[in-house]
Amino acid sequence: MNLIRKVFSVKKTILSQAHLLILKVRMHLKSRGGLQSLPLHVLLINSTFGGISGSGRHVRNLVQALKGKVEYVLWNVNSIGYLDFPKLRSITFYLNCVRKSIPKHIDIIHVHNPKFAGLFNKNHINILTIHGDYETELKAEYGTLSKIITWYINVHVRKAHAITTVSPHWATIRKWLWIPNMVNINEIRDIEPANESYMLFVGRDDPIKNYPLFKRIAERAYIKFNIRSLALGIRGTNKIFLKHNVVSWRKVISYMKSAFGLIITSRQEGFPTVILEAWACKCPVIARSIPPIRSLAKINPNTMLLYETIGGALRNIQKLKSDNEFKNKIVMNGAKAVEKYDVRIVAKKYYELYTTLVKKIYG
Repeated sequence: MNLIRKVFSVKKTILSQAHLLILKVRMHLKSRGGLQSLPLHVLLINSTFGGISGSGRHVRNLVQALKGKVEYVLWNVNSIGYLDFPKLRSITFYLNCVRKSIPKHIDIIHVHNPKFAGLFNKNHINILTIHGDYETELKAEYGTLSKIITWYINVHVRKAHAITTVSPHWATIRKWLWIPNMVNINEIRDIEPANESYMLFVGRDDPIKNYPLFKRIAERAYIKFNIRSLALGIRGTNKIFLKHNVVSWRKVISYMKSAFGLIITSRQEGFPTVILEAWACKCPVIARSIPPIRSLAKINPNTMLLYETIGGALRNIQKLKSDNEFKNKIVMNGAKAVEKYDVRIVAKKYYELYTTLVKKIYG
């Protein structure tokens, strides 16, 4: 179905007459081919930008792909600041944003984390992009305290004119609009592989990503198959079977290109950027069989191996190690599947959403 038909019904927003007039003139010019001279102005809010963070890479790719069509104002930890203490990073970044004034020329506020939905403004079009399922993740991270946090977030989430998610699973469950995750295939293609081969974990050490499970799989894989592992994004004590390192995104891709495989151990997910990156790198993916991952495997058949237990993960590792023909088939299927998630394709869906909402509200 065409993206326009899927756009949420929107509420008429109370806007200043001056702002309304400017938007109407801008849309009139756009309809007559004046888009280059009058691009949309979007305030893009996400704590990270670039780096190895999945949402950080997503917003970076979006900004680069829509350059010339959209002028983005970026609010992230680098431009706004935060306190670098556990449990305080997000809240201090959010409070710093609250104290800032939204630039007057902004047409759309696009937030990439529901924790920051309190930054929505009644005088603008508000879009929320969700990279997982915040209610499930907050419960895992904060326990019973998550109920209060979720209530506060939901009050502000309801102000969104459109809610998108990168996950087909959560789009179906929550009735959100699905705009998938994306990668820049050309950028990945230009990076050389590393000289070392490991079984990889890429992510942070938190309850959601479940690094301890990877550590147990890594130890068993070394004992059984003499495969060494590398955890990227984590500082830890190195063992004979497992090394840790915090590296640049380009180095992550370099390791992926020479890796035995990528292991996903998450308790909860949306559409992991690392899966797309692994497909683009022709790196086999062994992922925990949770509902969002099963949904991706259904849409992209024969692109990854799923497991439910450590024993299941080890059986998948053994299959990759013993059957090169099977391994090659998996990675080639992934390389083909990732083409439809290239930034040049996905970013257009965001631009179509932007312009559709502007026309609905200001037209």
